[in-house]
Amino acid sequence: MTSLQGEKELNWMLKMGFTEKRLIEDYIIQKLTEKNWKFVPADELERETLEEPLLIPNLVRALKGINRDTSIGDEEINKVINELKLASSGIEGAKKILNFYKFGVPVKFEKEKIVESIQLFDFKKLKNNEFTATRQASYHGRERIRTDIVLYINGLPVVNVECKNPANISESWLNAYNQIKDYERLVPELYKYIQLGVAAEKEARYFPVVPWQEETRVHEWREEGRNSIDSQIEMLSPETLLDIIKNFLFFRIEFGNSTKVITRYMQYRAANKMVDRVIRNLEGKEDKDKGLIWHWQGSGKTFTMIFAANKLYYLSHLENPTIFFIVDRIELEDQLYNEFYSLDLVKPEIIGSIKELKKLLRFDDYRSKRGVFIILIHKFRPEELNELQEEIERISKHKETIMNRKNIIAFIDEGHRTQYGLLAAQMKAILKSAFFFALTGTPIAKRGRDTYVEFSYPPEEPYLDRYFVTDSIKDGFTVKIVYQPRLEKEVHLKKDLLEAFLESEFEELPEEMRETVEAHVKKRLNAIKVVLENPGRIKVIAEDVAQHFKENIDGKFKALVVAGSRNACVNYKQELDKHLPAKYSEVVLSYMQDDRRKRKLIHQYVAETRARYGGLNYEDIRKDFIEKFKEEEYPKILIVTEMLLTGFDVPLLQIMYLDKPLKEHRLLQAVARTNRPYKDLKEAGIVIDYVGVLKELKKALEMYSEEDIKGALLDYGKLEEEFCALINEIFKIFQGIQKNYNRETLLQAIEVLTAEEGKGKEFQVNYKNLRKIFELLGPAELKLKYFEDYKWLSAIYTYYMKTVIQKPFDEAYVQKYYDKTIRFVHKSTEIENLEKELPVIAFDDKYLEALEEKVKSREEKAANILFTLNRLVLVERHRNPVYESLVEKVERLLELWKEKARDYERIYIDGADTITKMNNLFSRQRSLGFSDVEYSMLLELEKRISKGEDLVTLVQEFSRKLEKHMFTGWLNQTTVRKEVEREIRRFVRRIKGKYAFSFDEMNTLHKKLTECVENYGTQ
Repeated sequence: MTSLQGEKELNWMLKMGFTEKRLIEDYIIQKLTEKNWKFVPADELERETLEEPLLIPNLVRALKGINRDTSIGDEEINKVINELKLASSGIEGAKKILNFYKFGVPVKFEKEKIVESIQLFDFKKLKNNEFTATRQASYHGRERIRTDIVLYINGLPVVNVECKNPANISESWLNAYNQIKDYERLVPELYKYIQLGVAAEKEARYFPVVPWQEETRVHEWREEGRNSIDSQIEMLSPETLLDIIKNFLFFRIEFGNSTKVITRYMQYRAANKMVDRVIRNLEGKEDKDKGLIWHWQGSGKTFTMIFAANKLYYLSHLENPTIFFIVDRIELEDQLYNEFYSLDLVKPEIIGSIKELKKLLRFDDYRSKRGVFIILIHKFRPEELNELQEEIERISKHKETIMNRKNIIAFIDEGHRTQYGLLAAQMKAILKSAFFFALTGTPIAKRGRDTYVEFSYPPEEPYLDRYFVTDSIKDGFTVKIVYQPRLEKEVHLKKDLLEAFLESEFEELPEEMRETVEAHVKKRLNAIKVVLENPGRIKVIAEDVAQHFKENIDGKFKALVVAGSRNACVNYKQELDKHLPAKYSEVVLSYMQDDRRKRKLIHQYVAETRARYGGLNYEDIRKDFIEKFKEEEYPKILIVTEMLLTGFDVPLLQIMYLDKPLKEHRLLQAVARTNRPYKDLKEAGIVIDYVGVLKELKKALEMYSEEDIKGALLDYGKLEEEFCALINEIFKIFQGIQKNYNRETLLQAIEVLTAEEGKGKEFQVNYKNLRKIFELLGPAELKLKYFEDYKWLSAIYTYYMKTVIQKPFDEAYVQKYYDKTIRFVHKSTEIENLEKELPVIAFDDKYLEALEEKVKSREEKAANILFTLNRLVLVERHRNPVYESLVEKVERLLELWKEKARDYERIYIDGADTITKMNNLFSRQRSLGFSDVEYSMLLELEKRISKGEDLVTLVQEFSRKLEKHMFTGWLNQTTVRKEVEREIRRFVRRIKGKYAFSFDEMNTLHKKLTECVENYGTQ
């Protein structure tokens, strides 16, 4: 089905007025069955009790079938089940369960006296597994929950899908996400098994189940040509889901805390393309043995490599392979090493010297060690590698070695620069028969240094997989990057120096190697260096940085100052300390052997820093600065020149103060440090340019085609354009409405937002984006031009949130991250008055009295009643029988609200009547002393029969008959369930005889009463 077809089908269902269950649940269940999931109603699941999340009979069948090649018997099966059940619902238990899923449960076979792994899933033969989908299944824990959809593989619950109604004004996928997070807390025994949560409305989001975390990262799966829901269903297809559980879902230690990491769709796609290339080559289906993966900076290339490497490591085709990660920067080595060690998988070994490399390659009579290895190519000299290469070439003429072994994989991280030089050529010669995969966000296309030629097959295959800048921003994996020149006349490099830099290649050289370059290059380098290290110039920029940081960033995000040299770094620290507290900033630089003799400023700084840290080694201090920058409040600013410009991922980092000439891939890599999203609060990464290189952006990035880097870097003016476009788009919604702050006018705006499906949700998203841009624009003149428009839209948003969503505008994060909006907009007279006047009316027995007293107009009273009923009855409908009984009334009120000629009087009267009825119903339930199951049956009967004491008595008598069956888990006892059905049938026949019901009426009543008993009879 195409995206358009899926969209049409969902929209048709929406127009037909389908409920949450029928609209989303039915659609997903239907599509899952088309993907070979077998649907089993909740009451037909082979469960013993509601406390037991496992389908034991299904699991036993699967264990016998999948492990038929072993001597598995009842004793071993019982051991497996006990291992599963005895695993705790905490972190260690959840970790153990995931490992059981991946590798099986280790069990001692008493006859053979050996330990074997009993597999829970058959990852090779899909048909050997049992895929079960169910809906509306109840589970007992701290409280009873009822899930929308649960997917079982071999009797093990692995996915929970919660659905929300797209037609509901105040619900979205976020409500479904929050529901799963609540369920994790309420029934921990179920969620120690479930690995994946899916929140579905008109869009779907997925996330790893991590019950001990309040917030979990959510993602959207995308399949070309499919909408969000259909794409998510593709992810849940049996083959893909099993692949993800086995190869793309891991425990991870992040900032000292246990969590889980799950693949993004482009990581899954690219990793499997690499794996498929290896398989096809080894099977003789194609000759290709390399590939280029071009994914935009910040989209997760490191994990893509790790996912691919892990899957290849266990691939039977490769028979115990050797896997190399070849990097060209210490930061990339550190990042890769740290990520490997943060994950619960095979650990790499770092090859840190030529001695270690020789030992590795000579191992097993020159066949080399097996495992995963990280190699920093800069640690080796060409003559050392040349000697090793010649040695292995001689041996390879007579026997199998690392040079002619086929089961070797080499991953090139950031496939550029040194990968084209002599060192790279020597490594490729040594690993002559290996598969090579290069992953980069910034490929190079220059003569002699061409990523495409080295790692791909141009022109027919310029890359094995590609993920664009615009895709990454659209998916929310990165944010846009905007740049702004500052102090152009005072500090920017003169045009001749800038042009000399852009035309030269010396920017490629690390600082420690620049002394060896030719004299004429060195002369130009020194001219620029003199400018960049000028104390007076640094003083001016540092003062501007401090002011800009205090006014725009401090208390929200963090910053990098990129200086022109290590000396300049130290000067920046000294100057920044004059304007900001010393604890705000730290310097991160390399300290070399001859600094003591040649660079006194650097040596003095390092000595002072070590003294401040009690004589600790400077490298350890530097690592401490970096960790604290990531995890603690201070430092807020890091000052760097070479370090941290690649492989440094910190979501809180928003701004880069750039005082160093950069170009091409180095420029893109550096500025991309700012593009990681942070909790939907970061609209863009910002680069403040003090050298002027971004004024010459086209020339700085001339090696790339316009299409390749479109959207990679945007002029600050683009933000202003975006602000104008967005504010004009929002205003189209409110055409014809006067721009004032009268409550009647604001109510008209709310009517527009709630009369048409999706308008309100669209407005919320657009306003939040507008607010983020408003904060970024700083003192821009444009804000003055549109200030009144923005203020009016802010008033509508405030009114909408308090009236329709019934949540306050000024949550703590708004106060922190949107201080300009709060300071200049919400402190304005109009909105301050509006916020004071907007009533906060608690829903209790005195709700209607408070409404009459606090709200003046009949129109606003009608709106307040309507949205209160929507929040209580429609959103919380399954909580109790009173809400359930009022659903139709509230849905009729919503239909009245959506009519063009809105009858406020009728909405108000009917709404007030519904509230009164609700209060009376609750009061009556309390006075009768009825449980929810009793009251739900009584209300169902009273829909068909006039009220009377005899009905109350009938229900009480019937309840007593059912009471003996209403133990926890009765629904899973087939004999008990049948006995309850018989009791209901007898009761309905009695009603039929007494009140002369027809057979159709009797059958309808039987169905409804059965639902009442199943819904509320287990609470």
